[in-house]
Amino acid sequence: MNIKKFEARTMKEALQLVKSQLGPDAVILSAKEVSKGFAMSGQKMIEITAAYSESMLKQKEFVKSKMLLPQQQQFSNSSARDQREVIKKVMEDQLVRTQKAQAAKSVRLYGPPLVREPTTINQRPVNYSNNVVRSSRKYIDIDAELLPKTAAMPVPAAQSTKNEAAVLTEQAKNAWQNMDVQNLKTEIEQLKEIILDFKAMPQNFVQSHPGAEFGVNYSMCSYYQRLTARGLLPEVASDVILAVQENLKAVDLKKENYIESLVARYIMDTTLIQNTVQKKFQLFVGASAAGKSTSMIKMAYDLIHRDHKKVAIISTDTIKIGADEQMKVYSQMLNIPFVSVRSPMDWEKIVPYLNHVDHVLVDFASLSLRNQDEINYIQQIRPPINTDVQTHLVLSARGKDQDIIEIANKYRHIGYDDLIFTSLDESTNYGIIYNTVRKLNKPLFGFGIGPKIPEDFEYATVERVLDLILEITKKTSTMEQSL
Repeated sequence: MNIKKFEARTMKEALQLVKSQLGPDAVILSAKEVSKGFAMSGQKMIEITAAYSESMLKQKEFVKSKMLLPQQQQFSNSSARDQREVIKKVMEDQLVRTQKAQAAKSVRLYGPPLVREPTTINQRPVNYSNNVVRSSRKYIDIDAELLPKTAAMPVPAAQSTKNEAAVLTEQAKNAWQNMDVQNLKTEIEQLKEIILDFKAMPQNFVQSHPGAEFGVNYSMCSYYQRLTARGLLPEVASDVILAVQENLKAVDLKKENYIESLVARYIMDTTLIQNTVQKKFQLFVGASAAGKSTSMIKMAYDLIHRDHKKVAIISTDTIKIGADEQMKVYSQMLNIPFVSVRSPMDWEKIVPYLNHVDHVLVDFASLSLRNQDEINYIQQIRPPINTDVQTHLVLSARGKDQDIIEIANKYRHIGYDDLIFTSLDESTNYGIIYNTVRKLNKPLFGFGIGPKIPEDFEYATVERVLDLILEITKKTSTMEQSL
């Protein structure tokens, strides 16, 4: 058995190529969609791998050679079943003609078989002396001594020819059967080699249901897909589904609402929240363009007007041009104290004047922490009081999971207590929030939900995280509108 690949624009064209070139007994081993070309200019093609018998292919070509051109075209366009029947009939007719031709040739060359007439040996006395008694016959038919006394009837020439034709027919059949058996043995050996090669191949190309590599059951793969579609990493989504899957019974697999409630409950139970302002010094750190300064101003407004707290703002950002001026303007609008810290020694002068303040919000420079100098700078410019400090790491929901985790790991050197996610209005990948909480094992503090100051800020809750991931509010609103 031989293997051959075909490529065509459609599955129909590919199957037509297999049938026309490999014959009706070709076996389709695999079919897949491949891309030819590069990027946007690439073209989708269908690739089919087929196995075929060399003997059947030769029989097909032999049959086509006996046809006229219009008949060949009609034969090629016919179905595989019709082609198989035509090949079988033509080969049977050819075998019969071959047998008749061989029988006729044998009769012409050798004629009918000769039949010897029986003879008798003259009984003469034997003289054991030197005088030998000679027969009057020129030879003695020794075969006659082995024949019975009764003479055999001669076999007619027609019957002899018929017997020889039958023998030739039997020999042709045996030869044909032996050839088929040999071809069959060869094909079986080739199939064995294909199977052994298939077992030796890594089986990752075999398509399975989503989440199967993590142990997600087929009945639960739709819930796994919903979570990954909302931005959850595959390993995080599978962890949620496996936890729910362990507590399900077989009768519960068809209860969609029940399963969704278990998924929601697990997400809520594993979402860490720390949304209270516990310490006097509230530090805001993060990478550039994460919305750190804006989040601090929004939180200051909230503390003043909602909690009626006395608040002061301090900026340590000496790197960004105009950062101090911006903080100063907002402080004047809120009518609260503002101080700019240029060096660690400035803290000694400032701290005594902060005793009457409930909370001090400190803005740090946006650094990537690529080297030890930047880490040392932030550690030195921090407030000298370490026991009454709460540090917020500000991250943007527009980022990628890998970048967010990398930034968070860098800021571990200076330490942070919780997370603030901003730009929720500019992102649709809210799964990144849950991914980060699970990966870092750090609680959420708050969200920046828009550019408006101070309205677009809210403290984190598990219900809000769940709503962002599962879009519960959006779905409910859609259902109400449809009703």
